[in-house]
Amino acid sequence: MAGYLGAIPVPQATQHRESFTATSGQTTFNTAGYTVGFLDVYLNGSHLSPADFTATNGSDVVLASGASTGDVCDIISYTAFEIADQTFTGTTTMDVAAITGVLTTTAATVFNGGFTANDGSTISTADNTTQLTLISTDADANKGPALDLYRNSGSPAAGDDTGRINFQGENDADEAVTYTQIFTEIVAVGDGVESGRYKVGAMLAGDFASRMDMTASETVFNDDSKDLNFRVESNNHTDALFVDAGDDKTYFGKSSSALSAAGIEAHPTGRFMATLDGGLVAQFNRLSNDGDILEFYKDGTAVGSIESRSGNSLSINTGNSGVLSLSGGATNHIQVINSLASGTPRLQPSADNTVDLGASGNRFDDIFATNGTIQTSDRNEKQDIASLTSAEMLVAKRISALFKTFRWKDKVAAKGNDARTHTGIIAQDVQAAFTAESLDAGDYSLFISSTWWEHDVDVPAVEADEDNEIEAQDAYTRTDTYVTEDEAPEGATSKTRMGIRYPELLSFVAAYNEQRFASIETRLTALEG
Repeated sequence: MAGYLGAIPVPQATQHRESFTATSGQTTFNTAGYTVGFLDVYLNGSHLSPADFTATNGSDVVLASGASTGDVCDIISYTAFEIADQTFTGTTTMDVAAITGVLTTTAATVFNGGFTANDGSTISTADNTTQLTLISTDADANKGPALDLYRNSGSPAAGDDTGRINFQGENDADEAVTYTQIFTEIVAVGDGVESGRYKVGAMLAGDFASRMDMTASETVFNDDSKDLNFRVESNNHTDALFVDAGDDKTYFGKSSSALSAAGIEAHPTGRFMATLDGGLVAQFNRLSNDGDILEFYKDGTAVGSIESRSGNSLSINTGNSGVLSLSGGATNHIQVINSLASGTPRLQPSADNTVDLGASGNRFDDIFATNGTIQTSDRNEKQDIASLTSAEMLVAKRISALFKTFRWKDKVAAKGNDARTHTGIIAQDVQAAFTAESLDAGDYSLFISSTWWEHDVDVPAVEADEDNEIEAQDAYTRTDTYVTEDEAPEGATSKTRMGIRYPELLSFVAAYNEQRFASIETRLTALEG
């Protein structure tokens, strides 16, 4: 019904009818104007299908077949209609509609030509169905569906918001709360240097806090310094990367500060710890040429380095006048000194007369040296200086007859008949010589008797693990040694080994010989006189 929609007159919606009498073969009829897609064409009262005519330029209607002389062509065009505060209770299809008031629909509404809203709009449902769905049926590879948030400002400036999405809900006080928010803004508007900011925030314990902030210069997580951990999970590790906001530490492969737990731990103070269960903990590789692999500094000044040298050698350097210390405690160290004054490096203890070289259960084998050892013999540091007593003379006499040749058992086991013969004395024989004269060999430093404790530990085999760079290893037994019984574990076995300080032993025998020779000479002199 012309000018009507349903049963209610709608004067805002109009239609325009034009009637033309055709000439022979006429196909084009020039109208006063129409909206493309919104017109009906009739020929002699028959409604033509859209396939029977073309109407695309807004003024001409072109028939597919020429009309006959006297045919009547009626062309009806429609304009958009406006609706003010209307309610639709059924399925409504609108091609073009301008809604100036409130539109309420209780069933599906289809806009075939799209719509433009000039004010805020609300979509409400009473259930959990999706309130808004954007669908693109385009089959090409371009974007779609697409949603644009466009701030069309005539004077754009840095700091302008370009959009925000609020995720809101109620709290238990019946208050609307923005629990999460996505926020964007302009950082720079200059042509060619345009920059933007993207920020995600969330409510935390009653306060709104930044969770991620992507600016023009950085991406920041937890910019408000909340006690919020940051975790990245990989395929095999729950905590491939873990930042503990509470203790301000960063972890790789672990989530707590424990040296016994496998993983890497980095402290903001500069401390770094790495633990691997049963495998290689760290590798450092310098390519191409020799040189420093690690450098060490104190207050910005280099104090040493570890370098590769001659292709397959490792060198620890301390600089031209540095000291390399091998520490076994708080005060006693072994030092490697590089002295510019003497031009000769040396190995020395950090404190005088406090450090031993080797132990009864951990001995060196051979020592190669150009010169012999230098032992302190300063009168100012000695007391109780005396000649041998008669009992000591008798002991020395016994000892002078105890020198033997021998071969070491472990050398014979290793070399067989190629093991060489040594000359020396048996410590037990020396001890017996003192005992025979009612003296205690332990009171004399030429005699040594040391006891230590050993404990065998069965080390299980290790299976290869390429992912963690663990090499296969057969099971074996490790022997641990302990200096005192108190530090040794239960079940440890005590071991005792006796030894001789040969310089002192030979001095003891030399003193005996000198006193004996002097006595002989005295008697000879008396006899000759």
